[in-house]
Amino acid sequence: MSLSNEKRQLPSLDMTLLESDRPAFIAQLRGMLINGGFLYLENPPVKLDIVDKMVDATEKFFALPPEVKDGVDMSGTAHFNGYLRKGPLENPTREQYNYGDEDIKLDEGAPEYHKIHGTTPWPDEAVFPGSRAVMAEYYRQMKQLSLDFTQYVAEALGLTPDAFEPLFESDVAKRQLRCKLLRYPACAPSTTGFVPHTDSNFLTYLLQPSTELGLEMHSPQGEWYPVAPRRGTFIVLVGRVLEKITHRLVKAPLHRVVSPTQGTRYSVGFFQGVSMDTRVADTKFEFPQQLLDLQHEREQREKDTTEFRFSESDRIPAGEAVLNFKLRAHPLVAYRFYPDLFPKFFPDGLPAKYAGAVH
Repeated sequence: MSLSNEKRQLPSLDMTLLESDRPAFIAQLRGMLINGGFLYLENPPVKLDIVDKMVDATEKFFALPPEVKDGVDMSGTAHFNGYLRKGPLENPTREQYNYGDEDIKLDEGAPEYHKIHGTTPWPDEAVFPGSRAVMAEYYRQMKQLSLDFTQYVAEALGLTPDAFEPLFESDVAKRQLRCKLLRYPACAPSTTGFVPHTDSNFLTYLLQPSTELGLEMHSPQGEWYPVAPRRGTFIVLVGRVLEKITHRLVKAPLHRVVSPTQGTRYSVGFFQGVSMDTRVADTKFEFPQQLLDLQHEREQREKDTTEFRFSESDRIPAGEAVLNFKLRAHPLVAYRFYPDLFPKFFPDGLPAKYAGAVH
């Protein structure tokens, strides 16, 4: 059975409502968080001109010659920043470029997982003029949006605005924030640009500047449906960390990207995570009964009988869990920059496909 057009639409939350009717804004956000975990965020306080410049910088980055992009490859740094290509050079299914704060210093004696934070390899200004400054400004404005929106989420869930602050680093400069530029070139029909997944972080803010469809959400009825780009909006997605610290009061939505069959799809993700040292399983919040009732109604409506439980990765520091995942996904980074941890993930040595990169 196909979903109705009404059910295919993500709900929209207009941030100008904050000024005219804050209780209504918080109430709308509450319903969107509990009943779906995703929304269009309209009229966000990120200047449209910087968004347009960011889109231009994204297109310019991926248009750089392959040797320039390979020169800032992710495998050349311990911090999992830089360029990554999925698929062959001639016909990739996805390209991406990750960056974050530049001024984070590793404290002496800090755990190994704190090395996730660090500098980003950038193309030379001569071949990428002005774009690095644009990307830094976009990051700055998105960071402020994430700080403010976290307070609105806390209020929407019946907590004080600062209730989630203990989950994050007290030094705002050290918070786990990443920006990811993404390009999905035209591919054969039904090619998966990004496999079905839920985001592992706290909240995601996704910019969809292309007209090409690609992002799809998974409905409780088991169907995939497209999420159309809308200028002047971000798509906000609940991540698994927020799902877990609320004991599934809110849920991280399952989504994927299907590569376009014509044209090129670009997107820019901004990912907000909790403190490196936060242990998700140790968090405890008391939510109002009326919100727990809404959760129960959702579960009945969706016939969701999943029992909530923490995983083993929720009982270790969040940074360690993130590092473990990234090391498995990036053998060359593990080999080059985490020699003490490398044997844990690759007891048989570096996979053969990477051998030529280290000799």
